[in-house]
Amino acid sequence: MSQQKQQKNLGRQEFFSKEVNVASKVAFYYFIFAVTWIVLSDAVVEHLVVDLGWLSFIQTIKGLMFVLLSALLIFFLVNRYAHQLRQSELQLRTLFNTLPDLVWLKDGRGIYLSCNSKFERFFGAPEHEIIGKTDYDFVDTALADFFREHDLKAMHAGKASVNEEELVYADDGHVELVETIKTPVVDAKGNLIGVLGVGRDITQRKANEQEVKLLKVALEQSPVSIMMMDHDCRISFVNTAYERISGYSASEMLGEVPAFMLGEDGTTMPEITSALAGGQSWSGELSSRKRDGNIIWEYVSVSPVLDEAANLTHYLAVKEDITLRKQQEDRLWFHAHYDELTGLPNRMLVLDRLQQMIRDAERNQEQVAVLFLDLDDFKKINDTMGHDIGDKALREAARRLRSAVRAGDTVGRLGGDEFIVLAGRLNSEDSVPVIASHILANFQETFSLDERAISLTGSLGVAMYPQDGENPTELLKSADAAMYVAKDQGRDRFAFFEHSMNRKISRRLMIEEHLTGAIERQEMYLCYQPQVELNTGCIIGVEALLRWESPVLGNVRPDEFISVAEQTGQIVSIGRFVLQQALTAVSDWPVDLQNFKLAVNLSPRQLRDESLLAFIQDALQLARIPATSLELEITEGVLMSADKSSRELLGELRHQGISLALDDFGVGYSSLNYLRNYPFDLVKIDRSFVQDMTEDSGDRALVKAAVSMSHELGIKVLAEGVETTEQRGLLEQINCDYVQGFLFSRPVRSAELEEMLRQAVTL
Repeated sequence: MSQQKQQKNLGRQEFFSKEVNVASKVAFYYFIFAVTWIVLSDAVVEHLVVDLGWLSFIQTIKGLMFVLLSALLIFFLVNRYAHQLRQSELQLRTLFNTLPDLVWLKDGRGIYLSCNSKFERFFGAPEHEIIGKTDYDFVDTALADFFREHDLKAMHAGKASVNEEELVYADDGHVELVETIKTPVVDAKGNLIGVLGVGRDITQRKANEQEVKLLKVALEQSPVSIMMMDHDCRISFVNTAYERISGYSASEMLGEVPAFMLGEDGTTMPEITSALAGGQSWSGELSSRKRDGNIIWEYVSVSPVLDEAANLTHYLAVKEDITLRKQQEDRLWFHAHYDELTGLPNRMLVLDRLQQMIRDAERNQEQVAVLFLDLDDFKKINDTMGHDIGDKALREAARRLRSAVRAGDTVGRLGGDEFIVLAGRLNSEDSVPVIASHILANFQETFSLDERAISLTGSLGVAMYPQDGENPTELLKSADAAMYVAKDQGRDRFAFFEHSMNRKISRRLMIEEHLTGAIERQEMYLCYQPQVELNTGCIIGVEALLRWESPVLGNVRPDEFISVAEQTGQIVSIGRFVLQQALTAVSDWPVDLQNFKLAVNLSPRQLRDESLLAFIQDALQLARIPATSLELEITEGVLMSADKSSRELLGELRHQGISLALDDFGVGYSSLNYLRNYPFDLVKIDRSFVQDMTEDSGDRALVKAAVSMSHELGIKVLAEGVETTEQRGLLEQINCDYVQGFLFSRPVRSAELEEMLRQAVTL
């Protein structure tokens, strides 16, 4: 028992420094009290007592009082500091026992000086039975040797020693994997007291680590690409399969936003981000560019990863390479929709595209031409030269057809020596003869087949939607019938479907008859469609559009009567009517004429009018409209027929301050040349490109190129036919200057537009 008490006293050495400090304070207070008592009491006694007898007695009393007061003072101070020490030791012991870890203290010989309650459960004994004993008293020799080895290691190294130990608790027999940290303990003078040990249960942590390790191995060995992303969709992990398939290393990708999360403009893919924002998964097929530039197809699944509290921590993306499957699907689709010999669309795909063109034409009030081509006497080539030569002739015919048509037109092979051309986005059938002649001209050059020059021509039949049929089958039938008429007329030529020609002539005669005097009968009027600055939404101008409401013919479309007026010469008087009416209306509108444009179309016949310049000057002066507020829109058709005097007139109009705009840009063949040779202020991109730019990447690229090229030439750009917010957004992205279309306003009468301007409406 004496040894145990001795070890308990040693266990309290950690408090020696505090006790010394307490003793110092007690001695100091006692010294102050003693000096004060001796000095003051002697002075008081000598001052009050003269008699030596009394003085001796008083001194005795004073000495007794000093002893009594000293004892009380010492008792008070010692008791006070002892209480503080007990409180401090109690708090330390409470903290010691509250810790969830094993905590113990040994001296340099391995004898326990203290431990907490959890350690008591490990040894299965209370602290007072553990203190004064060693590990050999509680565990087997091998484990006790292990403990002692690491105790000595920590004490000799003078720093903490960390190791893992599997311990069996004596109280209930359960097993824990414990991470032990043993730290040498020294006193204030640096003398080694012993070693402090802390053991933490890491059983669950190790199990989690093993699970994570197993999962990581599974991820790394997965044949599909796997990546983890943080809240901002930045990559935090990619597996080996991703590196192998993409060609990018993990270090290159960490912190980057994966390409499949971004659109072509760099913004996030809305369908993916909206699903993830709603806590939903997203999956779909996407193309991906590898490091070497090759494109692959992947089936991508993206899911949110939630913790136990349902809080978002990461996003998991799994990408499976489906390039081979897509290639197989593409081959099957190609064989189902394309002719293997020529690579042209087959009958099925041609009919599908024709149906789409019909829908577009119906929506946009346009026309579609179906040109049916049959090679003349092709059977003789097969019969005399063999089918191999015939196949080569068919491939060469397909190549020539493709080179003869406009971008966006469809060339297909129906079978045998029959080909089909679909030409859409036509405002009238007037341009169809040019297309047909261009096709036939491409067959005038002889075919060089196995070093033999062979002459091979074709006959074309033309049918028009909607005149000659309302569906693909009817149009194909009409074009086929017209093709046979062309063959009967001598071959190597084209012919329109006869019924269409008769109906067209009848309609044209009626328009010509009722067009005369239409202005005087007040059947014609103007509508105005706002032109909007894209960045601000402000109306910066209008286009004057002529309308004809005949009591006999009803509402006659401009593409019907303008060509008739052009050919009959009435377009000059109609053009003057339009200009006068428009200038008069603008003069009454609440607009700043210095920053407002009135756009009026100019026809080829008007451009040849020698008095046009003088008339425009007089009309501007009469309406008190500055020349800078007038903009004349000119199509490529006008420029194609322009002679030297017409070009000089355009230059003079520009010199007067009148703006020039190139209308319907992109539908012809020589737009770039006109931009270079004429002083245009504005390019108007044709509505046919704008309407399909959200769906057709080709149209989108053409519009973007037109805007960029025009800006490089110092020319502003206006996009016609804008009908959706998606089209507007794309045009904003490519820095288009102005827009016009039903999204902002339909053509309206003067009074309605004046009200819009008066209210300063932004569109």
